[in-house]
Amino acid sequence: MMTQEQCTHRNNVQSSEKPQVYKVGIYGWRKRCLYFFVLLLMILILINLALTIWILKVMNFTIKFSDDSAVVGCIRDGEEGQYRTLVDNFVEWSEQNHLRLNVSKTREMVIDFRRKKKTPSQPLKIKGEVVEEVEDYKYLGVVIGNRLDWASNTDAVCKKGMSRLYFLRKLRSFNVCSRMLETFYHSVVAGAIFFAAVCWGSSIRASDSNRLDKIIRKASSVLGQKLESLETVVERRTRKKLLSSMDSTQHPLHHTVDRQRSTFSHRLLQLRCRRDRYRKSFLPHAITLYNNS
Repeated sequence: MMTQEQCTHRNNVQSSEKPQVYKVGIYGWRKRCLYFFVLLLMILILINLALTIWILKVMNFTIKFSDDSAVVGCIRDGEEGQYRTLVDNFVEWSEQNHLRLNVSKTREMVIDFRRKKKTPSQPLKIKGEVVEEVEDYKYLGVVIGNRLDWASNTDAVCKKGMSRLYFLRKLRSFNVCSRMLETFYHSVVAGAIFFAAVCWGSSIRASDSNRLDKIIRKASSVLGQKLESLETVVERRTRKKLLSSMDSTQHPLHHTVDRQRSTFSHRLLQLRCRRDRYRKSFLPHAITLYNNS
């Protein structure tokens, strides 16, 4: 039997072996002060955000850039005053409407078909910065050159069309059904080749047209069916665009086309074109297609 002293000693040893737990934390008034400061910080953040939104709304302070804006001016007899005034008015209008101009991305392109060109004009400046003059510029997905021959645009379209044609061939190698291949062609490949074809389709050179038709023939061999040529697509879209401008009174060309209506028939009177460049542009070419249909 164990004595009372042995039991007491054993209980003391067992109690000493138990792990001791120390409570670490903030209690009492310190805890309440911490919660108060966190709540006060959140309130200050919400007040600051609300004041910022209110100031932006009251002052109408919004940062917007005047992207995709074009100013077209005509220079006659070397007088550039009207053109530069037009640019200054556009800059002033942008500032009044809270639009910011990025001069580093602004380009100037001079279209001059004169054989005897005079001395180069003074560089254009906006807010003291010189605007870079270029020979071609990509505007709304279309490359416009200073000769209006669409050669640079054709190079870009051919490069994009060949890259899309590669994916079409890859899909065929994966044994994709013909219906999916046709859908991919019309949505991806043809969308890149015929983009804005109404603008440049009737004005490109024969060699450039053959380059695009060659890509279409390659796509036709991949699909195993005959596809529409560039000329067919351009004529169909040009005729459709002319009919939409004639039906809509809000279209910018509606009044121009309406004045060309003949009083004796349903035909349209052709515009006077002294240059072949103008004769191959959209409106004269569309009127010719409309009268021949």
